[in-house]
Amino acid sequence: MRKFLLFVVLILISSCNSNLSDKNSFLLTSDLPAGEFVKESGKKLINQPFGFTKIIADSTQFNDKIIIAVHGYKSEGYEWVSSLNNLAEEYSNTYFYRYDWDICPDIVGDNLAGSIVALIQSNSQFNKIVIFGHSYGGLVVTYLASELEMDIPIEIHTIAAPLIGHSQIIDKCDLKYNEDNILVYPSWKTNITHHQWRTQKHQDGAFRDLDYDPQDINFNNSEVILLPKTMNGQRLGHNWSITWVIDWYLNN
Repeated sequence: MRKFLLFVVLILISSCNSNLSDKNSFLLTSDLPAGEFVKESGKKLINQPFGFTKIIADSTQFNDKIIIAVHGYKSEGYEWVSSLNNLAEEYSNTYFYRYDWDICPDIVGDNLAGSIVALIQSNSQFNKIVIFGHSYGGLVVTYLASELEMDIPIEIHTIAAPLIGHSQIIDKCDLKYNEDNILVYPSWKTNITHHQWRTQKHQDGAFRDLDYDPQDINFNNSEVILLPKTMNGQRLGHNWSITWVIDWYLNN
């Protein structure tokens, strides 16, 4: 009897912990106001636990597509607020992936792959995955591509991503380079499409002082799109590139 009661208590504790985890793994779009509150919303977003945070809009109907947004190095979160809200209004399965940016991108990509597999297994109705990786997150999702052993269509979009490598943030990592000191990524399956959304280097505050363009890499199976200089009459730089790409995606 005592063993049975102990078993019941353990189940209840596990259930409570699961509920607490679920409670901390989603945000309503109303929790993330933009405009004058965007910086506060960004802090709320980037302070979420590591892993997936689901962004939920009240009016969204269920659909079979998963949208995943992966932030960059030392992100403040605010650059994603408006775009995540807009994505959640359209897609009921919109997720923000939070990770430790002191971990090497190939390892983060492997961890993310495991999380995606678990997410897919939780709902067999998912039929497509679309992943956006900004800046350092672009390295993460490009390493991720080779880890996704799935048969459903997968789109990967890197945005303003220093894909050739950035010595200041990955020197500690044991990554593979070619003879030109450019990162070499494992190949991915044919059901995965890879798209590079590049900022114009001199317009990008993260890259303009470098003597090279860290976005300038070529894959045999990757589409390259150069972003315009401006958006709505203002300079289209490193962070605002997210807004441009997501707006394009939602309108095409």
